[in-house]
Amino acid sequence: MILAMRPSLRTLVWVLVAAILPVNPAFSQSGSSGAGSARVPSLLLVEDRQHPRVTISWIADGEAQRYTMTMPYTAPVGGEQLGESNALAYATLGGTRIETGAGHPKGAVVRVGLTKSDNAKAFFRGIDPFTEVSIEISGVRFNQPVKYHDGTAMMHLKYALSDLKACELPGTARNQYLLSDPDDTLGGRVQRGVNATPGALDGGEGRGDVEVIVQPDDPTLVDFRIRVPYGLLRHLQDPWVSELPGTFFEPIHLHAEAEMIPVDAEPIVREPIPLEINDPDRDVPGDE
Repeated sequence: MILAMRPSLRTLVWVLVAAILPVNPAFSQSGSSGAGSARVPSLLLVEDRQHPRVTISWIADGEAQRYTMTMPYTAPVGGEQLGESNALAYATLGGTRIETGAGHPKGAVVRVGLTKSDNAKAFFRGIDPFTEVSIEISGVRFNQPVKYHDGTAMMHLKYALSDLKACELPGTARNQYLLSDPDDTLGGRVQRGVNATPGALDGGEGRGDVEVIVQPDDPTLVDFRIRVPYGLLRHLQDPWVSELPGTFFEPIHLHAEAEMIPVDAEPIVREPIPLEINDPDRDVPGDE
């Protein structure tokens, strides 16, 4: 029933459930209890009473620009003003991988999103050419030990319809995906070179990278960061073939996500599903 809900409402339900279902006191980090047996929660959820910290950074005129804030988990709508940057930020559960049915049945997607405060201004003010943007969420605490589901990290980019129209692109080209796995298709719903760049975040030369840190002394605590070359924010179908700041239209929204799974869960082999590239009816409310 939860899967049939609108994405923003579904996320609120997950967060509310996390608030009313705290970790079983019989469960310890070692996976044992005083009775000699572990009672692991059946649902993988975040502890929403511990708020995560969201940070964005980039280089402008050779100097590091960094904005950070601790915030509660919310639905992917709007967000908190991140200092003096041109970004509203939010932290939530759920994301593209779940919405396309390509997620692990036992997993939970950690998601951090940025939306332009003013669409007429640059997302990353004064960013130097050929430098990177870093987006990080830290202090994400789960209700049981977890591990990163390899290859699931990605970045979703959404563009303004007016920018697409100005470049004679259809509204269905609004969404783009930067994927860490070079073979990932998000369950068959994206296409290389059209609306996706598989392997864009695999750490290779000229590409972005992903860092997911599960604390070794506390495997319920996770930090997640994506670094992406600014030029990869250019729309794949932008007719102006330039990656220099100010020469292409930026996304007005982006989010980074990674899927976590329980430590004893086996990774899944994703089977392709019928292609549904950039179906506008699947746009997430609040990602405008």
